[in-house]
Amino acid sequence: MKRLFILIALLSLSFSSLQAQEVYYALPRTTITVQVEARQESFFAGPYASFAQKLLNMEARQKDQVNSVVTKATLIPRTEADPTAWYTTDAENSTLLALSAQGLVSFPEKAEAELQAWRFPGKTSASFNGALTTDTEKPTIVIEYKEVQTDTGLVNMPIEHKVMVEKTLEDKASEAAEVILHLRKERMNIITGNTDANFYGNSMEVALKEIDRLEKEYLALFEGYTVTKTFNGCFEVVPSAGAGTQRYLVFRLMDDGFATEGTTRGVPYYLYLEEESTQPASDESASQRRGKTNPLRFRTPMVCKVTFTQDAKPLVTARIPVYQLGRESQYGK
Repeated sequence: MKRLFILIALLSLSFSSLQAQEVYYALPRTTITVQVEARQESFFAGPYASFAQKLLNMEARQKDQVNSVVTKATLIPRTEADPTAWYTTDAENSTLLALSAQGLVSFPEKAEAELQAWRFPGKTSASFNGALTTDTEKPTIVIEYKEVQTDTGLVNMPIEHKVMVEKTLEDKASEAAEVILHLRKERMNIITGNTDANFYGNSMEVALKEIDRLEKEYLALFEGYTVTKTFNGCFEVVPSAGAGTQRYLVFRLMDDGFATEGTTRGVPYYLYLEEESTQPASDESASQRRGKTNPLRFRTPMVCKVTFTQDAKPLVTARIPVYQLGRESQYGK
């Protein structure tokens, strides 16, 4: 009985040792992170834009417009485990594996692993309330004719009535234009000294700044104004070795932000990968001829010229090693 227990224990140890001979690992792949900064410019036409030429002899844009453009882009390559390429290898080969947050990943040289980087705005509305005329009505004289009995008979006599009527848009524009012209006249009087007011110290500077502020406020009713916003986006592209053309749609830039799918509108931004040289996909047959068993597989990255484009216009270019497009090789006995 004692010999039987000893035999079972030895078999258990042998089985545990056998099990410990294999380790699971993955091959690395490259993910390219595209970080972008975009600027959105929203122009709001002034409510009196159509009267700018008539009242102030100036041109003014008469339609609202929104325009967005990418102002900055950065390409960041990151290494991660390829979930489609998991293997086992003998434990003696584990010294070639890099332990990372992604798990055990194989590289041609373990030191190479230490160099890896492991792993749209609220809507704006126009506001011209600051200088809009508060009075919406104006007095006007209405003449009515009423029959009046006189010595000679009935006579239609004109009778004037003062009534309040709604101001037209042009009435309001005329009032705003009068204010602007008055402010300009007052500025000229102050500068030339053609005024009864006396200015001491920096009082003239303060008065001129206030006139400038008021003029800009009223001019916005004709010229309109622009609001600028900055927003950021972060997108990831995983190149595929099976793709025919290495071109990937990163996003579409629309007036109100980024869109990645579900639309054909907006300006498309792409990522192009161009291999610098060709490599054999694998040396599997050579490994088999050498009689290798349970080999350690690894990937040598393909260095690619990666270009981030606005439609067809290049914006950023970088040389990036992409593992899944490179050569797959083996170690083993």
